[in-house]
Amino acid sequence: MLPHASRPMMLTGTLQGALLWWLWHAHANNAWPSNAPMWQGAILWLVLAVPAAFYLSENSGFSRTRRAVLLGAVAVAYALFGAYAGWMGMPLETLEHSGPPAAFGQVLAALILGFMLVPLVAAWDASQRRWHYPQLFEQAWRNGLLGASVIALVMLFWGVLWAGAMLMKSLGLSFIKELISEPVFAFPVTGMVTGAVFAQGHARADMLINLRRYWLALNTWLLPLLLVFGVMWVVALPFTGLEPLFSTRHAAYILLWFTALAVLFINAAWQDGDNGSAGNMPYPYWLAQGVRVAWVTLVPVTIVAGWALYLRIAQYGWTEDRVWATFIWLHAFAYATGYSVSLFSRWLPRLQGRGWMAGIGPANIAVALLGVTSLILLVSPVADPRRLAVHDQVARLLSGAVTPQEFDYRYLRFQSGRWGLLALKELGNGKGDARTADIAGRARQILAQKSPYGRDADNDVASKGLSLSDARARIQVLPAGMNVSDALLDALRNPAADDRTRQCLQPDRNCTAWLHDFNSDGRNEALLLVTHGDHNASWTQAQLFAESEKGWAFAAEYNSNVAMKDWRQSIEAQQVKIVKPEWPELVVKEKRLRVSTTRD
Repeated sequence: MLPHASRPMMLTGTLQGALLWWLWHAHANNAWPSNAPMWQGAILWLVLAVPAAFYLSENSGFSRTRRAVLLGAVAVAYALFGAYAGWMGMPLETLEHSGPPAAFGQVLAALILGFMLVPLVAAWDASQRRWHYPQLFEQAWRNGLLGASVIALVMLFWGVLWAGAMLMKSLGLSFIKELISEPVFAFPVTGMVTGAVFAQGHARADMLINLRRYWLALNTWLLPLLLVFGVMWVVALPFTGLEPLFSTRHAAYILLWFTALAVLFINAAWQDGDNGSAGNMPYPYWLAQGVRVAWVTLVPVTIVAGWALYLRIAQYGWTEDRVWATFIWLHAFAYATGYSVSLFSRWLPRLQGRGWMAGIGPANIAVALLGVTSLILLVSPVADPRRLAVHDQVARLLSGAVTPQEFDYRYLRFQSGRWGLLALKELGNGKGDARTADIAGRARQILAQKSPYGRDADNDVASKGLSLSDARARIQVLPAGMNVSDALLDALRNPAADDRTRQCLQPDRNCTAWLHDFNSDGRNEALLLVTHGDHNASWTQAQLFAESEKGWAFAAEYNSNVAMKDWRQSIEAQQVKIVKPEWPELVVKEKRLRVSTTRD
């Protein structure tokens, strides 16, 4: 039988499910608020956040007034975050926007922020004006395990429903399958079950505590093993240098994952601080002291990770991933240095007498506050990773650090929300020298596309995005002094052409046309050499186009692993030889058989 406390949670879940169904129905029918993106985002985020805060703050020691203030603050904050996410998904004037209104990182950050806020507020001791760390530890772990168990049980509930529905359908009774497939059933029922499972979890909190203790006890003995590798790494570093590490191209990723595991395991050993008290350490005295000393090796590990990340940013600029990586590095460095203070606790008055690894508690609270502050900035316009990435990458393009061919216009058009669209519009309006005009043409072209790869048959790139003069300026012609005909340019600009034909004039392509009479018919054909990005790219697409009575069309393609610069040098030096095939092709009953001299 469900406890009495389950009723408010089940009612909350049912109401949440009903509101989510309403939002889904409005979206399916293009009704309000789906046609008002900011309102839709605000309501959606509010509907998701407030019930979650209500569930997680249950049995957390809140007074009614304090809990009401918490829920009100969550409602206001997440409504604003949602409105901003809606603004990000709004179309730019008449331009259709195909990108997601809320990036995955932004949604994940909002989830983590909500998870961190509840225990921080619950553990604040107003009378002593400080946080009570044991309560903070208990609340955070309880909510984490509770959330994981709710997700698992709700998925299991739906697994049972679908298993039963398919069983009934095997007898020709499909009404259950049809019922559970209806959104008007799925949303409210899922919300009601979520509330019921949360209530059951709160009623059996002791089981979660025992599960947590068992899990952390298993993790405790992995810490010394991990730190042995940390010590070995620091000792070997002066002899090996950083080149082997940096050659992996994943140096920061490797080091930050190592640090994250170390933080997890040392918290598993220290827990709420009682394991750090005298006579209650998780290890023998000698091993506990060894762990305290070995932990200091995490400081150079995080410093090198930061250096690797800095080099990457300096070389390629800011991206969304690098903004989030910097966020993670900042916290990893704070953990590493904060915990290292424990080695000097006997000389620090505020940590004296607090036992083994006394710096963990204060460091965890400081990093939690740093995390909350950072996440609020990252999910808001102030430090939205998409805004930072767009601003920096556009600045690199305009400064000449990135060529127009190398620049990722598709990211601005389809992945960076409204910030990218605004930047593309500004680039498309650019006027000035030939380089600025080239950038403007590429920006207008990508704005005219409706899909990331420009495969829309009705996408009139020729008239909306790329003019004849833009196309001519986009193609470098060999030999020097020759010109590409308007007819060939029209064929390449044709929005109904296949993907191969349209590759040459894509915004992030570098295209060179070699005009030559390849088949000795008295007319020049065009070999189009296309690379992705810079002309120094190692891979080149080589496509031969020929003119017939019906106009220019694709004729053949060469398998080419020759770099563009090598193509150009060989053509300009007249070192490319045109040879007839050693063996002829055959035609059997109007079927042309192409020759191959290789065997599998």
